Amino acid sequence: MTKEEPVAYFDPQKGGFYWAKPTKIEAPVTVDVEPLPLYTKPQTKEWVSLTENRIDKLEKEFIGFPVPNIYNFVKAIEAKLKKKNNG
Repeated sequence: MTKEEPVAYFDPQKGGFYWAKPTKIEAPVTVDVEPLPLYTKPQTKEWVSLTENRIDKLEKEFIGFPVPNIYNFVKAIEAKLKKKNNG
């Protein structure tokens, strides 16, 4: 596991934001762009599970007939995927 490091700092005594590592940026004095948020790591989306109704529709679409415990099977797969993608 690597230690997270900041990409920038804010210090009002130094005039606001500054890069954590020396960076040279050349740009025009006036630029018409929206403010850009800075993060130390990528933002993640919250996991969205399948509904019971969606699981039933998938079961009928791909299998064609009811399968005992398909709901538990799908939820077990979701749990593994969630763990793999978040951790």
